[in-house]
Amino acid sequence: MVFPLARLFGRVKVREDRQARTPPPVLEAAPADVTRLLRLDDETGAALTLSRGRLGVIGAVLGVGFALLGVRAVDLALTPHTESGPGRSYASAPAPRGEITDRDGEVLATNLDFHSLWADPSLVWDAQETAEQLATVLPDLDVERTARLLSSNRRFVWIARQLSPRQRQAIHLLGLPGLDFRIEPGRIYPKKRAAAHLVGYTDTDLNGVSGAELAFDSELSAGDGRPVSLSIDLTAQNAIERVLRARMAEFRAEGASAVLLKVGTGEIISMVSLPDFDPNRPGDEPAEARFNRPVSGVYELGSVMKPLTLAAALESGQVQLTDVFDATEPLAVGGFRIHDFHPERRPLTAREAMIHSSNIATARIADTIGSDVLTGFFSDLRLFERAPVELAESAPPLMPQRWGRVENMTASYGHGFNITPLTLAAAYAALANGGVYVPPTLRPVAPGETIAGEPVLSAATAAQVLAVMRQVVTEGSGGGADVAGLAVAGKTGTAEQIVDGRYDTRSVYTSFISIFPFDDPEYVLLVTFYLPQPTENTHGFRTAGWNAAPASGEIIAQLASILGIAPREADPQAQASVVAQMFAPRVQVRRGPEEPLDIVVAPEAVEGQEP
Repeated sequence: MVFPLARLFGRVKVREDRQARTPPPVLEAAPADVTRLLRLDDETGAALTLSRGRLGVIGAVLGVGFALLGVRAVDLALTPHTESGPGRSYASAPAPRGEITDRDGEVLATNLDFHSLWADPSLVWDAQETAEQLATVLPDLDVERTARLLSSNRRFVWIARQLSPRQRQAIHLLGLPGLDFRIEPGRIYPKKRAAAHLVGYTDTDLNGVSGAELAFDSELSAGDGRPVSLSIDLTAQNAIERVLRARMAEFRAEGASAVLLKVGTGEIISMVSLPDFDPNRPGDEPAEARFNRPVSGVYELGSVMKPLTLAAALESGQVQLTDVFDATEPLAVGGFRIHDFHPERRPLTAREAMIHSSNIATARIADTIGSDVLTGFFSDLRLFERAPVELAESAPPLMPQRWGRVENMTASYGHGFNITPLTLAAAYAALANGGVYVPPTLRPVAPGETIAGEPVLSAATAAQVLAVMRQVVTEGSGGGADVAGLAVAGKTGTAEQIVDGRYDTRSVYTSFISIFPFDDPEYVLLVTFYLPQPTENTHGFRTAGWNAAPASGEIIAQLASILGIAPREADPQAQASVVAQMFAPRVQVRRGPEEPLDIVVAPEAVEGQEP
């Protein structure tokens, strides 16, 4: 048993030694398909190499793509979102809107960056819950409408524009998905309510909506950022607003307005409409507050039309200041009668007809010259058209369907047709300008600049009418407007308004038109109260002599230093008694025909107007 084991182990050793020492045997011939196998081996290796190359290229491309996406993500995270709203180019930014200033450079409207909230509805988890959460920060938000927007298939919807920093922070803290902010320019009005109707306002996209913002919209949005200067004087504007606001409260009036024009240039130095509004948040005010009374409101303004009728009569040559017209009894026309509020019950000269504000005598004057003369003169003064000012809100007058004898007589004292206060103020500026009409304007006029006007009456006629208007202040119903040393000329007007189809004696608009200084006119001021109430101080009266006239005097007294008007105590022409001596009354009394007319008009159309 040992030997075989030894031989076994020995054989193993021998073979190891033999393998180590013996050369390899001669190989037999290779199989016939070995070449094909080697070729397959090479192709497999090449394919593997090619695949590895392609995968490397794909990996490199994906790596670059992910790198670009990462850079874009960082850019979006670190820079403000520039997504634009509907209808705008995503690559373009709004051009800066020009500022609006007053004539001295005081900024009335400018720009400020605001945060606006928008949403991508596809990223919003719960539209209703998101809208309700936003309403906790934005109480004016329409929750149902917002929920509908957030449920839409759109990728961009506006939620709220021009948010305050506090609102933005509060919304940010809500942590709602799908919401983002965009910084966009907004319009602000640093003077708030001052001259709000005249300056106007824009919408959230900076498009002009009203006032100068609309009138000069193309110029303001031109993109060069240049300001637009207005003719108004902010100091004068504030002074007039303070007086009107206080007197409006005193008389418990529903509204008040004022227009201050510069004679010779037509510049609107001030325009006030109360109640007013804050143009920074115009939607917070009722529509009535945004209504521009001097420009958009058309009214029967009453006896302030009488001096214009007198001017037409004097200019025609058919009437002189000393002509006498019978005002003893009410005037019967068309089966109805024209009355005086404070009847003198005696013949009156044309001058006295103005001083005592006689409807009867004024109607006789108009009847004497005829409708062709009166309507022609009113047309020259542009009373039959919208005031030619830059404001788009300027409203046209309301005219009677026909202009017969009755309409001619009632229109002579401001009854039967409606015009805007600005239209009337511009007509009186022509009287103050020596008979030359200059359109009102919001553009400032440079010193020494020549303004083209249109002659509408002679300087002699204009001077006579101004002298009579001065007497209205010193001797008539306009005494409350007199200011020592300023020689104010003016005329009161009180007109009943239609309520439920009839003229209501308790619903009146009161006005006072003034020119100062009358001997060297520089300014025209029209003050109007809408539905003032009688008070203890007015002794139960609500007429213009008790509210509009004294308010005008208070305003003029404050404007004297602001506008640089020198006192005129030493000017003898400012004494109405001297002016009165220039004209001696004549004896002739003009009664005029009083036969019934074929024209049928309402009794209220010819009833007496308060002066």
